[in-house]
Amino acid sequence: MSTAPVYLSIAGSDCSAGAGIQADLKAGFALGCYPLTAVTCVVSEVPGKVEGITPMTPEFVADQVRICLQHFPVAAIKTGMLYSPEIVRAVTAELQGYNGPIVVDPVMIATAGEPLILQSAISVYEQNLMPRTTLLTPNLDELQRLLGTTADIETADDLQQAAIELTRRYNCAVLAKGGHLGGNTCTDILVLTDGSTHRWSHPRTLGISTHGTGCTLSSAVAAHLALGHELIPAVELSLNYITRAIAASLKLGELWAVNHAG
Repeated sequence: MSTAPVYLSIAGSDCSAGAGIQADLKAGFALGCYPLTAVTCVVSEVPGKVEGITPMTPEFVADQVRICLQHFPVAAIKTGMLYSPEIVRAVTAELQGYNGPIVVDPVMIATAGEPLILQSAISVYEQNLMPRTTLLTPNLDELQRLLGTTADIETADDLQQAAIELTRRYNCAVLAKGGHLGGNTCTDILVLTDGSTHRWSHPRTLGISTHGTGCTLSSAVAAHLALGHELIPAVELSLNYITRAIAASLKLGELWAVNHAG
C-alpha cells in the first residue's frame, strides 16, 4: 500500500475550476500529496467575473476542519477564501491544537477586482489567524489592504519594504507576490521573521490572462511543506511550479485556465 503526505486546504469552491479548492486539489495531486478540502464558500465565477458568493455556515466549515484533523495525518494547512469574520473565528478555533505549518493566502480581492472578503473579517484575520500563521502570501492589492495604505507599490524595492512591514506587524514570514508589478520580469520576495529576505525573478509569460495563480502557489507551498521541505526551498520550488503552470496553461474557449504543470 502506498502513502502520500496529507495537507488540508480550507478555501472556497470555484465553479470554473481554475482557483479555490479545485486549484488546490490539482496542485496537491500533481506534487505527490493527498489534499483534503474544507469548503468555506461556493463561488459562481469565471476568469474575470464573479457573479455570486454563498458562504457555508461557520459550524459546517468547522465540522469539515475538525473531522479532517481527527482522521488524517495532516502535515500542513493552507487557508484561502474565508470570507466572513464568523468563518475566520470558526476555522481558527479548530486550529488551536494543530502544531504544523499554516500557509495563509489572504484571499481578499479577485484578479478582476471584485471583493472576496467582508471588510469586517479583516481585523478578525489579524487578531485570530495571523498569530498562527507560518507564511502569509499576499498579492499587491492584499498587501495594501493589510497595511492600510493607498500608496502605490511600483517596484520590487517597494514590494520588499511592504513585506518587511507586514512581517514585523504579524511576526510571520511573508511571501509578497509581484505578479501585478509591471515589466517583463516577475519578482517575488520572501521576508522571514529574522529579517532576512530572499528574491526570485522569472520571465513574465506574455499574452496569458491568469486565474487562480495565487491559490495554486499557496497550495504548492503547503504541499512542499507537507513533503518535508523547509520554508525557503518550499517557496522556491512552488514559484518554479507556478511559473511552469502559467507557461503550460490551457486556452478553453474564450477563457484561460491555469494550473496544468506537472
